[in-house]
Amino acid sequence: MIVTESLVSIVIPIRAETENQREVARLEILLETIPDCFAIVIVDDGSHRRVYRYLESRVKSWGQERQLTLKRLNTRYRRFSLARARNAGVRVARSSVVMLHDVDFIGLPEVYERIYRYVQQQELATRPENFFCVPVAFLSESGTQTFWGAFQQAREPWCFRLRDVTPYGQLNFLVQGSSCMVLNRRDLLQMGGHDRRFRGHGAEDFELLHRLSSRFPIAPRPPEYERNMGSGNIQEYRGFRAYFALYGEEARRAGCTLVHLWHPKRTERKYYQHRRNFTLLQKILKRHSLRVGPRRWLARQPLPQGQRRQLKPSIMFDAPFEAANSDVSTFSPLSPRLDVERVWKYQTNWE
Repeated sequence: MIVTESLVSIVIPIRAETENQREVARLEILLETIPDCFAIVIVDDGSHRRVYRYLESRVKSWGQERQLTLKRLNTRYRRFSLARARNAGVRVARSSVVMLHDVDFIGLPEVYERIYRYVQQQELATRPENFFCVPVAFLSESGTQTFWGAFQQAREPWCFRLRDVTPYGQLNFLVQGSSCMVLNRRDLLQMGGHDRRFRGHGAEDFELLHRLSSRFPIAPRPPEYERNMGSGNIQEYRGFRAYFALYGEEARRAGCTLVHLWHPKRTERKYYQHRRNFTLLQKILKRHSLRVGPRRWLARQPLPQGQRRQLKPSIMFDAPFEAANSDVSTFSPLSPRLDVERVWKYQTNWE
């Protein structure tokens, strides 16, 4: 079977100790859900060998039907690194556009189809200045249960096109300037990808957004740009999070919001490096340097800068978008061989 090369490759890092772990179950649901118009690159960053063998067998069965690649990193005895895994996935991908995706993100197939059409509209394959963030709604535990109930019935419970119409008690916060960035692959490689000085989890996405936005500004920077205003909903145009949120504003209005499924905090030693990484981020933001990244990838010539359509910061606080929030999509039921209950019960060996 000949599979046409996709415009967009989705890069999904994973690390797991057993094939029954929550992360593996969620990955399988993603493989069932993401439409065939996307290519998928799975990056195994140091999982146990039996997990890799399991993933390898799944890729072989799925690979006959779609573009699916499994990349294994020899990092078994190193801490899991999102920056390292994403960089490896981008190098392996063959599409002109890459979408950085966590294993805990998900949306209905219709949402992914909207994202694909939005990429086409932005002409991202030839215009790297039009990069954007896919907004991510971080659900609470009860919100995750509600979402899975609707998911199993092929319903989209929330669309998030209206900023002030959000599920009360179901949503922890909405992140528009998220780590789920959609980028021109060649441009991302030229600028060095994620800075691997950011270890484990925390702030690596903000550093990359800082470099991207320095080259392709979308609006005047807000007051106190270097300040971290916290991960809650944006209440005022202040700090770097508010600025980066502008790069997801139009995607949210186009119905391109994914959700982040709740899970207990991971307890792997030194996985969360927030204090260290945010300290490094502060130094970078104050320096406003574009020449940041793995030294062997640093561009010898200045990276190109470009003009993109500008947004007024007030757009995030203006009247709601006119599109209806009741945009509900349907899709074929999931394969009965997948145990959806295992996905939402949070069984994992991280704990």
